[in-house]
Amino acid sequence: MLSWLRKYSRSWFIALAIGAIVVVFIFWGVGGLKSPRFQEAAEVNGTPILLTAYFKAYNDMVRQYQEQTKGEMNEEVLKQLRLKERALNRLIEEALILQAAERLGIRVSTAEMQEQIRNYPYFQEEGRFNDKKYRLMLSRARLSVAEFEEQERRRLLIQKIMREVTSFAKVSEGELQEQFLIGWEAVAVDYLVVSPDRFLSQQNPSEAEMDRYYQENQAMFRQPARVKVNYLFFQSQDYLNRVKLSPEEVGDYLKEHQEEFSRPTVIWARQLLLTIPPKATPAQRQEVKKKAQELLEIVQAGEDFSQLAQSYSQDEASRQKGGDLGDVKKGQMPDEWEKVAFSLGPGEVGLASTSQGFHLIKVEEYKESEKLPDAEERARQYLREEKSQRLAREAAQQARGELSGTSLAEVGKKYGVTPQETPLFALVDPIPELGTVPTFNRVALQLKPRDISRVVDLPGGFAILQGLEQQPEFLPPLEQVKDQVRQAVRRQQAKKQAEEEALRVLERLRKGEPLTQVAAQARLPIDDSDFFTRVEGFKKQHLAESLTSAAFLLSSQNPYPPRPLVYQDNYYLLAFKARRAPDPKEFQKEREKLKNQVLEGKRRLIFEAWLTGERRRAKIKVYEMPS
Repeated sequence: MLSWLRKYSRSWFIALAIGAIVVVFIFWGVGGLKSPRFQEAAEVNGTPILLTAYFKAYNDMVRQYQEQTKGEMNEEVLKQLRLKERALNRLIEEALILQAAERLGIRVSTAEMQEQIRNYPYFQEEGRFNDKKYRLMLSRARLSVAEFEEQERRRLLIQKIMREVTSFAKVSEGELQEQFLIGWEAVAVDYLVVSPDRFLSQQNPSEAEMDRYYQENQAMFRQPARVKVNYLFFQSQDYLNRVKLSPEEVGDYLKEHQEEFSRPTVIWARQLLLTIPPKATPAQRQEVKKKAQELLEIVQAGEDFSQLAQSYSQDEASRQKGGDLGDVKKGQMPDEWEKVAFSLGPGEVGLASTSQGFHLIKVEEYKESEKLPDAEERARQYLREEKSQRLAREAAQQARGELSGTSLAEVGKKYGVTPQETPLFALVDPIPELGTVPTFNRVALQLKPRDISRVVDLPGGFAILQGLEQQPEFLPPLEQVKDQVRQAVRRQQAKKQAEEEALRVLERLRKGEPLTQVAAQARLPIDDSDFFTRVEGFKKQHLAESLTSAAFLLSSQNPYPPRPLVYQDNYYLLAFKARRAPDPKEFQKEREKLKNQVLEGKRRLIFEAWLTGERRRAKIKVYEMPS
């Protein structure tokens, strides 16, 4: 759950709202402008995008890619991913969409936002929203309720503007039939693979060839900026034994956080729900309210509540059970509902109004809250952790203040913290003893020798860094990377020889020579792909799009592609084998699902076009990208 929160609540909501849509803007003038206040990454129609927002978006992207690749990233990969530009692009997209929503008068009410959050299964227990769990999980993810709810409001607003922009999208029967054919038609091919590995041992590049390759591909061998630092790490756990707690402190903490350390008040309740139609007029709403009040009077006159619920309630989940909701804890239902329900005594009935409609509520039984058996021990543990973290931070701040005239080693000795020295490392390298900590690397790379950093907040404690050595980005001489260059040239030459061989084999096939004869003479085994659809992809390899597309262009009259196809550095020669039409019966089974997919695809295209238009009309300034 924590990874879910970090991924979605801390990331920018455009990814959630529009799925695969990522409009890549061209950054005119990147590096040519300076922010007038040096606090902005960009400006969209006069609205600033702050550096703090940019850094947060960028760090989130780096962390997500590190999680996906299990930390196997380097400077070159980061450059290829262009995460800095992509992070800023997302913020620009969000700003454009939110500005459009303001212009069109599109809003998200507090009730809509709260209803969305209540429906998240991550915040539910036994199928119902649990406020205590909600707040606890946000706290563990270092999110305030206000921050998370504001982000949810923005995400819903983006979804609303997308629906508004794409509301006219429609799908015809002809389009469905066409998409069905494209998605379910299958083809099978035979194929040959010519691999550069086959020719690698034959390559012996000359000095001149290696020098030329080195000169033409210097970026491949350029080394990223690196830095070496000393640091003191004040671990919070080291201060646990220094924490002294009085009974009064523990008692006060229990009072302030009593919901976390007690079983909540529970009621056994029934409800009769009359829903309000979407976009109901005031008159329609008043009519539903009048009906609810009439039913309330009937119940108060002695009519059986469960029978009325079975006859009138529009809550399908509880209707057949006479409106029985079972045990309801505080935090599971809307505030308006709970305000009425928890004010009732056993046997009493009340009327509540929420965004869903009007609820007649009857309390059957009432159970008061009680303190958990281990409440004091848990409160003591939480307090100790909070205080130890505070003590570690204070110690780090005090130590930082003493470093102006004293060495890191002397200050570390005074505070009982052993200085640690790192090897040279780049932006994405893990740090011995700490692991992958992007904040540490970013701060370190800004330090010159003898510079002292601010106190850096890290997982598990706080660090002070001192620069020892800076190694700027550089290009090593050819002699230093000669082995790498030799391997790269050998690979290049082997690939060229493999391409030439593949072209010779294909030419013979296109002239009509039998596949089995050509393959045998070229010492290439014939493989069979089996039937595959466009969705499944060639040999179930979804990234082999060029092979999949080429296979569906082949036929018995045109059995071979015009050129060898490259996939994962190998050359593929396809030979048409058979085509299989989709079963018409499957169309009816898949029709609704297919319709939704085609409609969603249309909406994405429409939204991309609209967002591109917004970008074209907008006044966007992109300032010099921070390092």
